[in-house]
Amino acid sequence: MQTTPEIEATLSRLTDLCCDALQDDGEFNDEQAESLAKNLATNGWKQHSKNGPPLSTVLKNRVRTHCPEPAIHRGAAIDGVVAKVQRLYDQVSRFDDSVPREDSGEALPPRTLG
Repeated sequence: MQTTPEIEATLSRLTDLCCDALQDDGEFNDEQAESLAKNLATNGWKQHSKNGPPLSTVLKNRVRTHCPEPAIHRGAAIDGVVAKVQRLYDQVSRFDDSVPREDSGEALPPRTLG
């Protein structure tokens, strides 16, 4: 899977954020994670990862490589943190997909309740 420098930088920052959350007194920064997830959606993660593993798997592998000491003993914590990032990404990318592009000239089809 090839990525752009922007996506690579965002993945690196998300990895750091996940590693920070795995430290003894570490906390997960939801606001920063949401901002980074939006950045991934904006920079085309969906297109670049089309034939690759999901974001959670990519992050899990990066976390295990980047911060092996806490990762060895905190497998469930890693799963929880990367799942949270995946959910944030899914939310922002779903929202991003539903917003009409101003430059496309295309209108969204009407939605029905039933």
